Amino acid sequence: MRVFVTGATGFIGRHLTERLRSGGHTTTVLALPVEDVPEDDRYSVVRGDITDRSTLVGKLDGHDAIVHLAGAVGYGQTFERCNAINRDGTENMALAATAAGISRFVHMSSVSVYGRVDGVRLDEDAPLKKIGDPYGDTKIDAERALETIGADGALDVTMLRPTVIYGPGDDKFLPKLVENLKSGRARVIGSGNNSVDLIHVTDAVELICRCLEDPRAMGRVYNLTHPSNPTWSEFIAEAARLVGVAPPKGRLPYPVAYVAAAMMELIAKITGSEPRLTRYAVRVVGRQYHYSVDRAREELGFEPKIDLFTGLAECLDAAGSLPEER
Repeated sequence: MRVFVTGATGFIGRHLTERLRSGGHTTTVLALPVEDVPEDDRYSVVRGDITDRSTLVGKLDGHDAIVHLAGAVGYGQTFERCNAINRDGTENMALAATAAGISRFVHMSSVSVYGRVDGVRLDEDAPLKKIGDPYGDTKIDAERALETIGADGALDVTMLRPTVIYGPGDDKFLPKLVENLKSGRARVIGSGNNSVDLIHVTDAVELICRCLEDPRAMGRVYNLTHPSNPTWSEFIAEAARLVGVAPPKGRLPYPVAYVAAAMMELIAKITGSEPRLTRYAVRVVGRQYHYSVDRAREELGFEPKIDLFTGLAECLDAAGSLPEER
């Protein structure tokens, strides 16, 4: 299969291109016109910008499928940027695909589309909810754009809704966790008894490839997380042990943590720095969510293989965050 990948130079994309090569697929990656992309035998490179549909004309011809990973994510995203990349960029890619005669489209969405509703079971048929979050709200818009474009059968879309993805090469979640643990200022948010919503990048990439290769995935939506993760208290204690520091002793009630994060974001905006804690992070770690992954198991036979403690140790080791003697 000849696969066209957006966001291929990012964290998840780098793992995906390797997995596609090992699976016998031919990969083309989309890079920005000014982006420095090293030569690599995993893929060929074409230049374009998902926010400018004219730059995509002719670039997708001859491909069998698209994996759309590109998106605006992380601290500091504005609605303007998320609308341009997450919403309009996804629509541009879908329209470029139909113009090139490509129907197979795998889209990386997010569980953020559910609006961070805690305490209830959220399967793929749960309602989507906007909460004023640029990332989650525009991911909803992107899904709706794909549904509209594919309504007449022009696209066979599969949407993946992962929780936080971690793994070797992650430059966001785990580095920030290690930084906070080493600072001695880390606190458990909420009770700490809620389960962690993380999935290893190797498992995420495996599901992407199954969706590409299995026709049963066409037109379907799949949640993606590990169903047997430990609690946040257990996870943070293990991370502290591996790093060689004392685990956090204090706790912050969820409302207090949320207000504190908002204040840190305001100060960071004024000073031009990055906050130690964000409201997004508080929403992710401070409440109990129940994302059902039964559909991927039942329809595609997918089971995550990497447990969180094994993956955590692997990542910290790869990042050089483990003490020399433990």
